[in-house]
Amino acid sequence: MQLVSLSLYSSRGQRETIPFTLGSLNVITGQSKTGKSVLVKLIDYCLGRSDVPTSAGKVEAALRWVGVVWQFADGGRAFVGRPLPKVGRTTNSQAMVRLGDETLQPPEFSELAANQTCTSMRVMLGERIGITESRVEPAPGSLRRPFRTGLGHAALLCLQSQDEISSSTHIFHRSDDWAQAQNLRDTLPYFLGAVPADQAALKGMLRGQQRQQLRLERDLEIAQRRAEGLDDELQSLLIEAADVGLTDRPELAAAPLTREELLTRLHRAAGTALQPSSQEPTSTSRTDVQDARRAAQAELEVAEDELDQLMGKRSLLLDESERGSEYADALEVQSGRLASINLLPRATDGDEQDPRSTATCPVCGQVGQVPDPTALQLRAALDVLDTRLRKIRRASPAKGLALAQVAGQIADAQGRVARARALVGAALSADSLVGADPQRRSDFVRGRIDAVLERAPSVDRTQIDQIAARIADVEQSVEDIQLQLSDDKARELLNSRLLGVGRDLTTYAKRLELEHSDREVRIDLSQLTIIADVDDVPVPLHRIGSAENWIGYHIASHLALHQSFIRHDRPVPRLLVIDQPSQGHYPSEMAKHPGRTQVDADEIAVRRLYSLIYEFVAANDGQFQVIVVDHANIDEPWFQDSIVVEWRRQDPDGQIRKLVPASWLTDEDPPEQS
Repeated sequence: MQLVSLSLYSSRGQRETIPFTLGSLNVITGQSKTGKSVLVKLIDYCLGRSDVPTSAGKVEAALRWVGVVWQFADGGRAFVGRPLPKVGRTTNSQAMVRLGDETLQPPEFSELAANQTCTSMRVMLGERIGITESRVEPAPGSLRRPFRTGLGHAALLCLQSQDEISSSTHIFHRSDDWAQAQNLRDTLPYFLGAVPADQAALKGMLRGQQRQQLRLERDLEIAQRRAEGLDDELQSLLIEAADVGLTDRPELAAAPLTREELLTRLHRAAGTALQPSSQEPTSTSRTDVQDARRAAQAELEVAEDELDQLMGKRSLLLDESERGSEYADALEVQSGRLASINLLPRATDGDEQDPRSTATCPVCGQVGQVPDPTALQLRAALDVLDTRLRKIRRASPAKGLALAQVAGQIADAQGRVARARALVGAALSADSLVGADPQRRSDFVRGRIDAVLERAPSVDRTQIDQIAARIADVEQSVEDIQLQLSDDKARELLNSRLLGVGRDLTTYAKRLELEHSDREVRIDLSQLTIIADVDDVPVPLHRIGSAENWIGYHIASHLALHQSFIRHDRPVPRLLVIDQPSQGHYPSEMAKHPGRTQVDADEIAVRRLYSLIYEFVAANDGQFQVIVVDHANIDEPWFQDSIVVEWRRQDPDGQIRKLVPASWLTDEDPPEQS
């Protein structure tokens, strides 16, 4: 996206248009107070900024609309018009957008009418240059809201006002504002290409996959709970069937039956129960039912008593283990205190009575005449402690094995208790629902068997395995998307892109003969400034003296960034607008004299600056446009050919030409703004 023209519309309906050359250096030169610096604000305003772009006074009263014509890479054009705020107001959020082909020109004043907001205008133009829906999520705990990367953020990389280009602390447009500086830190990685172009789509896919994973995990939990409940229900139902004589009663102390065994026995029980009502039912007598229920209650009590005993045994083992651990800790402390006795030499196996083992000084190594009885006592105490510690350590694995055995016995006992409770519960349930009549009890249990067998396939293990397989597939998909959105991967790519920008920046700085350009120079994204690595010490821009260096590094850094944008085809306008780049150079009085033979150093520096910009634009062969407003007017053919407007010459009325024609600045009241 490059600038075709900028048009001003007066309150009387007059239009003044400044044309620009695409893919070239465009210079607007002139005297002071001709409106050069306002031009940068007007372009910023047409990119969607809401602040009033003019100074208060006659100029503000004379202007009604401002508009620009943009040309896109595909040849299409867009006119973007902005009504200026009414006098007394400071902001405006309205815009007019008209799309067309390469023949599109600025409309007449009578055709101007707002049809967009600035936000929608930015979205429309951003999509035309390829800004995708990249969403920035502030760090957790931040008070900032998530926002979408757009044309307004790209514009911060394309403008340099008069006071910004000479700043020693910030290098980007409006980066002295904290919010805009943070927006730059968040969006510059996207514009450099370190963030996936389809980041928003990937994040949407990730959220969808994560929601599906939660649903599947919930379904799996329900299926597993049903499967576990089915086993218990089948066991309980088999006991009920045995209680009414439909099948043999399972042994309470035996190992639990598998699901297949339970289903087989219940199918048989259901078949046994299916008999004509005229036949004698195969049910037990009421006394047998009562006896079976009492036996089940007794077995439940026995199983519960056994479980209580096992739990008590486990508690004792745990207490003993904890006390043994505390005792071992105390022995370790005492042993550690006596460990220094090992500094004395021990007696060998064949020299147990040799007194030198306890008569040797641990400091100098000399052997005394009389053994030290204290050393003998300390060593004996240490040996006793070591022996006790070895016994405790040998006992620890045995205690662990005993705990494991008790845990297994507890699990078995819990199973027997569950089955006994199921048996008692089944008998009580049948009594409460159908009474004690054997035939009714048999029919009731048969009906329950049929109902359970009918829904048993819905909780089959195959279904659980299928859900688990789907969860594994979704987890892999989530992992793949998270890898594409990985901060580590983005950080590596960002560092790579910034290294490339740093190499170009260093090359341009050398061309401009800037201070420290013989070292590695780079952009510090965290501080939004230039860093020169001098003797392995980072030197920020504000510690590099003189406005010449500050301005030079501003231009070099922006050219390096835009070279990266072009190289990697990033969605940033192919435009750089610079205001007063020669302000850091003031020609000497001798340089102003005609016929001088010596070349002024400041003039050479200004020529070098413009020569770099001109060659950069030419090297990119129409892919980049630079617009410069400046006092400088270099007597070089290439510079003179680049001048599009010169506000030094007089118009036919003898007035110096300016951005806003003098004829617009009258004391007559303008018509009411619609």
